[in-house]
Amino acid sequence: MKVLIAGPASVHLSNYCRAIKLHINQLIFLSETPFNIPEATKSYIVSFRGINIFRLLSNIKRLQKVIAEEMPDVIHVHQINRLAYFIYRAMNGTNIPLVTTAWGSDVLLVPQKNIIYRNMIASVIKYSSVVTADALIMIEAMKKLDTSNSKYIWLQYGIYPIIPSIKEKIIYSNRLHKPLYNIDIIIRDFAAFSAKKSEWMLYVAGEGSETPKLKSLANELKLSDKIKFLGWVDKETNNKNYSIASIYVSIASSDGTSVSLLEAMSANCIPIVSDIPVTKEWINDGINGIIRKPNINPFEEALKLDRDKCFSINSQKIISSASRQQSTLRFFEIYKQSISDN
Repeated sequence: MKVLIAGPASVHLSNYCRAIKLHINQLIFLSETPFNIPEATKSYIVSFRGINIFRLLSNIKRLQKVIAEEMPDVIHVHQINRLAYFIYRAMNGTNIPLVTTAWGSDVLLVPQKNIIYRNMIASVIKYSSVVTADALIMIEAMKKLDTSNSKYIWLQYGIYPIIPSIKEKIIYSNRLHKPLYNIDIIIRDFAAFSAKKSEWMLYVAGEGSETPKLKSLANELKLSDKIKFLGWVDKETNNKNYSIASIYVSIASSDGTSVSLLEAMSANCIPIVSDIPVTKEWINDGINGIIRKPNINPFEEALKLDRDKCFSINSQKIISSASRQQSTLRFFEIYKQSISDN
């Protein structure tokens, strides 16, 4: 089986490619930016960022040429964005099945921006043989764009559970430094918490457009000795941070099921999450994690939990619903069924 996988440069997509390659013969990778996927037989870069109409038409033809020359058995697009739309346009008229995986804001927020985005995303969804999402709220949002019930499948990417180590008084954040992820609110919450619990540290991994602003905020709050900005971390360092952190925090304004959250749950971190629908699919507030609420410090609330009960519940959730091996095999079965149906 030859599969063309298209999507953004992402460690999650890289991990998926590594896992699915065990089940398929050839993997072709396509993205808008350079990104190394060792498992890919070939990689293509076709960008639709900031280009004029003539370059746009030229790149659509280039996509058509790639598809015609490679002739994959199935195309799997990760994230329903502009690249997904132009791939759909380029493959329209072929009998190659399109499997699409929504990531979160692509179907929860982007369609609300304007009618053009809404129609683009709806077109991809309607053309797809199967659409997967890791959160039920995303599936409900997509049904508003295309009412077909049979094509939607709730499915995680899956994770490899992380073995906990001896826990330290560390709070860990590893989401991107963008407004969507509210790292500034995490820092302010930590400032109030640190005033009472001065022995705790906040580890902030990742980078982004707001990194300078966040570092300035930490200095302004006189927390430069309590907050470590780690920058981009490799897989081994990220896993070590999960293993020693007592608390994990991610308070995105909008999200799908976060792989980072699942990894933190597997590592016996107490999760603190934002009050959005998807987190309630995983976290029962005050039982196996904390849902952040206004005017209540979430870190203080986290210390009140029954840790053993929290860890037991989260471990079972990971085993039953977020195993990498089971999820990858399910994706492979979707590929086979899509090819058969076509």
